[in-house]
Amino acid sequence: MLRRYATFVTLFRSASDIFIIGCIWLSVFYVRFYSGVFSTSKGIPDFKRHLILTLPVVLICYLACVFTGLYKPKRVQNIFVQLVNLLKASIFSGLLVMAFFYYLQNVPYSRKLLVLFVVMLFAGLCFSHLLAMVIMRRLRSKGYNLRYYAVIGTGRQGQQLVRDIEQMGWLGLKCAFFVDDNPDCADSELLGIPVYGPVEKVTELVKTETIDEIYLALSGKEAQRAYSVLKDLQSAGVTIRIIPDWGNLASISGATAISIGSQILFSAADSPLNGANVVLKEIFDRTLALVLLAIFSIPMVLIAVLIKLTSRGPVFYKQVRVGMDQKEFKIVKFRSMGIGAERQVGQQWTKNNDSRRTRFGVWLRRTSLDELPQLINVVKGQMSLVGPRPERPVFAKAFSGEYKKYMLRHKVKAGMTGWAQINGFRGDTSLRKRLLYDLYYVMNWSWGLDMWILLRTPWHIIKGENAY
Repeated sequence: MLRRYATFVTLFRSASDIFIIGCIWLSVFYVRFYSGVFSTSKGIPDFKRHLILTLPVVLICYLACVFTGLYKPKRVQNIFVQLVNLLKASIFSGLLVMAFFYYLQNVPYSRKLLVLFVVMLFAGLCFSHLLAMVIMRRLRSKGYNLRYYAVIGTGRQGQQLVRDIEQMGWLGLKCAFFVDDNPDCADSELLGIPVYGPVEKVTELVKTETIDEIYLALSGKEAQRAYSVLKDLQSAGVTIRIIPDWGNLASISGATAISIGSQILFSAADSPLNGANVVLKEIFDRTLALVLLAIFSIPMVLIAVLIKLTSRGPVFYKQVRVGMDQKEFKIVKFRSMGIGAERQVGQQWTKNNDSRRTRFGVWLRRTSLDELPQLINVVKGQMSLVGPRPERPVFAKAFSGEYKKYMLRHKVKAGMTGWAQINGFRGDTSLRKRLLYDLYYVMNWSWGLDMWILLRTPWHIIKGENAY
């Protein structure tokens, strides 16, 4: 039943994409030559030749979509990942079509038309796949195209797994039963789901019920005893998924695994920023920071002059902070306090109506303009535009002793703005809540999340919430 549904979904997606590709190839001719947006000084080519090329172009683009994995199961795939794959498929299609025309030689083509085709193809594929995703999620939420699973283990992990899946009804996953060796649990119900036992009974249950996947939510010796049963189930074609037992460790990013010889090792606290994303984020941060420095250069000069006119002391204030991998660096800010303010009262967070601030410093902090020189830290690679705010070493050490997961914040670069800041947790606010928001950012990092934080930051600055 599952394979039949999967085949139908793949055929539906394929047919939809083939139709979309054909329509876009035909319509791009009219957009290029008849819309009036582009010049046609070299004349308009014969549409019949463009029409004849429809079949090979559609075939090439469809093969590009297959090659880039657009038709692999997407039941649990992140929507942002799907959009990236669609972009890859569109660009790859354009390159293949260009190569096809080049080697065909006697077929003239317009480079503008091909670029326009890639753009329209990406938009069309996005529409096609998002529409298919919405339809499938709607059908699954109503009980169609379901995938049934069983959970071995009635403990906390197993129960939480079922709760998480039930909250995402659009996945189309439904728990058929629990299995556990505990005799007190057998022939009862848990979360409204029947519980059977012992674990060895699962092989019989799979034969009588439609089970597509088995989730192992046991650890230690209990898990070892279940492996022999899982081996038989795997041989019978049932998909086996194992929940890692991290113990007291915390996984802060998407599960990653590396192979060393015959062993597979899972990452427990690796940075979510890896591979090409590290380089791309570095380039993005430094480039945008340079642009912002150029834009704000005149306002920064004016702020520097006003600081010198309204108080004694230097324009800039440098302070040691803890950044990525717990490396210390000197953060640069416009000075907003009087000279020796920290020596008088010791190291502490700035509070509302803090008497240490200068008159001009009050306004600087309220508008967050004192943070502008940190763009220099971003250009130097010490900070990022988006990330957890860096703390002073004395506070980082104290907080790490109080909160075990605090140091996980340092798996990414410290940022000028962050998820906690745009949600109102900055300055003298709840450290626990701020840490929760920072950890959410670290565990769920994506380009989309970074862009969302950057877009919301100006509004948060205007509100001036907890800015003192």
